[in-house]
Amino acid sequence: MNLLRYWLRLFRIYFHFRKKSTYLPYFPIRLWIEATSRCNFRCIMCPNKHLEKQDKGLMEFGLYQKIIEEAKDFVFDINLAHRGESLLHPQIAEMIRTANQYRIFTKLHTNGSLLTKELSREIISAGLDRLSFSFDGFKKETYEKIRKGGDFNKTVTNIKQFLEIKKSLNSKKPETVIEVIHFDHFSSSQLKKEQELFKNRFKGLPLDSFVTKELHNWAGEIEKEQNKHKYSKCPFPWNALVIFWNGDVLPCTQDFFGHYTVGDVKEQSLKQIWNSSPMVELREKLIHQDIESLKTCSHCDRVWRQRFLGVPKEYLWEFISKKMP
Repeated sequence: MNLLRYWLRLFRIYFHFRKKSTYLPYFPIRLWIEATSRCNFRCIMCPNKHLEKQDKGLMEFGLYQKIIEEAKDFVFDINLAHRGESLLHPQIAEMIRTANQYRIFTKLHTNGSLLTKELSREIISAGLDRLSFSFDGFKKETYEKIRKGGDFNKTVTNIKQFLEIKKSLNSKKPETVIEVIHFDHFSSSQLKKEQELFKNRFKGLPLDSFVTKELHNWAGEIEKEQNKHKYSKCPFPWNALVIFWNGDVLPCTQDFFGHYTVGDVKEQSLKQIWNSSPMVELREKLIHQDIESLKTCSHCDRVWRQRFLGVPKEYLWEFISKKMP
């Protein structure tokens, strides 16, 4: 999708978001497709460690192909990650390649612990567009306290190895990013100093950006002080869908435990689900700030964000410039 067409679709989404439309004459521009809900870490800020055994699994490749076949004509990008570590899926490179053949912009978010030389080459050759490493803490002690199950030195080596392979292949893709969550117990001066020392580890390598993100509360699943902003209608149900590994479809990434399932892609099409009764009802409730009956929305800190022209300011520029995480 070229930039002009992308902006035109964004304008259409914005128009119906501001108009307070509940039945939408277009289809989602973005998808989160959960390759797996399994994870090899037990991070302190992530609810994954509380998932029940029956909620952990791998998406069948046939189901993935069905999703891509349905979405190829209207979706702009897919995130091949959600609650788990996607590199645990044995066909992750093939998933990327399948989407890439339809020119769907593909993104992958990983803790980097499983990234071997062979897998690095496969991911690059498959045509991945954006790879973000989730890496919290700039020193071994801090990292391993937050990322329980992780090995600081091994993961740093894996990231550097990936960047060296990318450089040797003279490949501009994937855009490679390291993302770090800002935890309040670190002072700004301490954080800045540690960050600079950490970034120097990748000097001369094709790391495209380094991003510090704020911690969110996973819709009340973890404790975090609530923001003091006015209510901000969530735009997510106007532009995207989330698909769990088992085919369950949800309207939001923050609904970690699937409290508000709006369909099953094994039984329904994405187009049917997009304007289904649960989706229309959800949009209606968000418009009128009638969210007390919605377990996820009523506990979520994302509906209390600063706004610009009615849209949450966070990620606004990234969305417009096609660099949305």
